[in-house]
Amino acid sequence: MSSIANNNPIIGPNAEIRNIVEEAAAEAGIALVGYTDLKSLDNLLVGDPTTLEFQSAISLAVEIPEDAVKSAMSSPSISLREAYKQNNKCLKQASEAIISKLEEKGFRARIVDPAQRVDAEKLLGPISHKAIAFKAGIGWIGKSGLLVTEKFGPRVRMGTILTDVSMSGPSDLLSNQCGNCRECIDNCPTRSLKDMSFQDKPSSRDDVIDWAKCGRYEVALLGDGSEPEKACGRCIAHCPFSFSED
Repeated sequence: MSSIANNNPIIGPNAEIRNIVEEAAAEAGIALVGYTDLKSLDNLLVGDPTTLEFQSAISLAVEIPEDAVKSAMSSPSISLREAYKQNNKCLKQASEAIISKLEEKGFRARIVDPAQRVDAEKLLGPISHKAIAFKAGIGWIGKSGLLVTEKFGPRVRMGTILTDVSMSGPSDLLSNQCGNCRECIDNCPTRSLKDMSFQDKPSSRDDVIDWAKCGRYEVALLGDGSEPEKACGRCIAHCPFSFSED
């Protein structure tokens, strides 16, 4: 995983391509970038089987603003939903810029839209951004089922680019650091979280959370267009890793 704040030149396999990717990502406001071989992902849940036609994945993460997350501390938030939309726009623009650079080099690449849902009520997209980000070394999977990063906690939105560039992930992945914490579980308004403990990642996403229950609540918060859309985000807001101590 690379923090875009780090301006040191990249060395090693595919250094030229990675430099191109991270320069374009930085220009678009991306905070974290990681890489992984799709074949390294065991039991990868996919909503669109055509995503597996590619060899590798580039994982992008953008920071969700602290004030937007704090606004969801006790009730669903319009500000957080708007932040999600802005984050998704940033991820899409960054992905399009990176794909253009890769295609100039003769590689195939495809964006996985962070806002796309194959099954809205189960929060299932074309491919798991979180599983890819985990294998790319961007963070660990928390008790909330969210990706938790060292720098921003779960306060990130993720996007994925699929490509036929040969990329490999880090040899050492981040282990779950939730410990005995139950903040996300105790503050979940739908009681969707199951308090499952695991070392690296759960054997199934359904072991961690009742996705249908969580998804139905999120769909309800989107509403029918008669009122502003809201987002829950309680598990993000109450995670101790979400905010700096200063």
